[in-house]
Amino acid sequence: MTTSLPVGVASGRWLDPSRRSTRRGRATEPRASSATGGATTTAEATRARPRVVQRKDTLEDDASGDVFSALSAPPSWASASTNPPLMGNFAPVVGECEIGDLEVEGTIPASVRGVYLRNGPNPAREPLLGAARYHWFDGDGMLHWIRLGDDDESSDDALEEKKKSPSSPSSPSAAASYGRAYVRTKNFEREASLGESLYTGLRDITPVWRVLLPRLFTKVFEDWKSPDSPFWVVQSKNTANNGVKAHAGVLLATYESGSAYELELSRRLTTLGVCDFKKSFATKDYWLDNMTAHAKTCPKTGELVYMGYNLISLDFDAPRDEKTTDVVVGVVDKHGARTSRRVIKMSRPSMQHDVGITRSRVVLLDGPLVFDLNRVLTGGLPFAFETDQSMRIGILPRAAARVGENDEENKNKEDVVWVDTGEPCFAYHVVNCYDDPADPDVVVVDVCKSDGTNALGMARGFDDDADGQGWMPAGSFVSERRDGNGNGNKNKNKNGYSGDDATGVVDENAFEALVNKAVGFFSENDAASKERDPRDARRENAPELGSHANAVGHGRDVAALWRWRVDVRTKTMVSSERLCETPSDFPCVDPRDVGAPHFFCYTAGYAASTFPKRRMDVPSFDKVHKHCLSTGKHYTYCLDENRACGDVAFVPDDDKQGGHLLVLTHDVAQRTMRDGDVNAVAVSAREKKRSPTELLILADDRDERNPALRLVGKVKIPVRVPFGFHNEFVAEAELPRGKW
Repeated sequence: MTTSLPVGVASGRWLDPSRRSTRRGRATEPRASSATGGATTTAEATRARPRVVQRKDTLEDDASGDVFSALSAPPSWASASTNPPLMGNFAPVVGECEIGDLEVEGTIPASVRGVYLRNGPNPAREPLLGAARYHWFDGDGMLHWIRLGDDDESSDDALEEKKKSPSSPSSPSAAASYGRAYVRTKNFEREASLGESLYTGLRDITPVWRVLLPRLFTKVFEDWKSPDSPFWVVQSKNTANNGVKAHAGVLLATYESGSAYELELSRRLTTLGVCDFKKSFATKDYWLDNMTAHAKTCPKTGELVYMGYNLISLDFDAPRDEKTTDVVVGVVDKHGARTSRRVIKMSRPSMQHDVGITRSRVVLLDGPLVFDLNRVLTGGLPFAFETDQSMRIGILPRAAARVGENDEENKNKEDVVWVDTGEPCFAYHVVNCYDDPADPDVVVVDVCKSDGTNALGMARGFDDDADGQGWMPAGSFVSERRDGNGNGNKNKNKNGYSGDDATGVVDENAFEALVNKAVGFFSENDAASKERDPRDARRENAPELGSHANAVGHGRDVAALWRWRVDVRTKTMVSSERLCETPSDFPCVDPRDVGAPHFFCYTAGYAASTFPKRRMDVPSFDKVHKHCLSTGKHYTYCLDENRACGDVAFVPDDDKQGGHLLVLTHDVAQRTMRDGDVNAVAVSAREKKRSPTELLILADDRDERNPALRLVGKVKIPVRVPFGFHNEFVAEAELPRGKW
């Protein structure tokens, strides 16, 4: 492929601003900093426009015009789509890049010198079954990084440039730089080598045999030693797009239903492969396990405690109501080797996105978002939020979690205490957990709790909210779940459940029927398949969403800060308490407080009028809350108009109780973002000056006299960073010298 690079773009090195044209290389005008109110520094006054280095291998042929516009524009196949997760700031960007000499307003405090990283989906090519079938969770993992306090002197790129151009004029040291790179998973590389997508996405997990069979061949015969996803994931791929975690000198990119990928902790973010945790993983671990996004680092021991879950039962001969699935709790020591793997049997195949730890225990959340394989195989949605079931909290001693694989006496011991909250609810995110100092039998579990979830369109029910954005695309061929007479069940009850919630492109119905009948793993016997699912009767009489006494009250997928207190000796709930009336999610605490009592936490606040109504709606966040849990007060920092954020990260000061929040914000002003016309968009002079992306540095002094969050710094990134998932901060002291 012949690649044409935009003006001002070179490959393999930083561009020297002195070599650029006057139009693109002029210095910025001196001006006051809005963050501090003070005058700009000499470095800010003389800084040239940000420098760019572009990697050619992922840049489209037709990239043209201004380099930053080209790096912000979606690919042509996405810009033509009306699928919501490909529109606005959900749309992917094209290519990997590095940009130096970013404009910084205010200051970068010494404690936040380091690297901020954010993982998220960014499909590198058009989906196999077309853009209309794309789900936001399908995109290839792309890590975006911002180097804070970047002196640009120790990096390999800077040293190489100095050797090549020793006489070039020197420029002021950069305060910050930005880059983005794909997590190059096994199947990303396979698709890249062929120039086409090979896997379906989450909207098409119903077997499409022309896709499933060749992918199964690849998994069994090429990747059998270390597949990057468990046995039950074949037709879709591990995109490594959900979480990012630094541990033992490397980065881990995680995916809900896959193994972690290991990346070099450097500007290049070189993908090193599926992580084997210092060769402590065996082949069976890759086939049986996965690693979700929210592993917890214990500040006392340095251990990393992670959790993964299987959705498919291996109890082939057990009756449907007696089948069990596994949750795996693993512990990785501070050097990066796994020291234990513990299997917990579950009575239902629930999605468990997060895990908590105390200094002595592991906390599991078993919510009623339940997977149904039979429904998937008949074209239905993979999950259902069961309002007749409730959230359970599992408490496992950390000592039990450390039991090794070779400890035959203890590894299968059932020492998990399960406590039923009695609340039909869900919690994607744990705030923090700790052992109650006043009672060693009580565990405090803080979460962001919602009344229910449709898992971004993947859960059965909530069908009344489709409003033209339903799961099933117009004109697709689907298989419907049938009643006893072979007719589609059109009846809906007060929960919005419907029998014809079918999904999935099924284009080989005869072959599907043959294989499903032949392979007992995928289907019940003929008599059982004609019987009505007994769970359907329960659903018809299930309570309405949020109708119980401790409901959050904001509808599905809108969470609020909540505290459960659990007695592990009596296996009962001590209390269930809402901590803040204002709904919010994406929580964090001071990393020094993980597993210990915390008196402050931070969340992202929902933007008004963005609570989800249609099936594929994603709420927006336009504020950051500081919660003082000892007083019950909270303090809100509101983003600028038409700005949105997601996950927030707290970076502690070295020798103080306070610290700083890092908040990545996105420009969500309504404007056309179509490939080819990004330079022709009519925007006001004010809009033209807006940075597509900004990283805010908010100080929290933990001072009772001045308790509010305050802006002390703002890093302006001249390219669009699409919405994504979770983040990480790596302090400068933890960065390998010469790599960043």
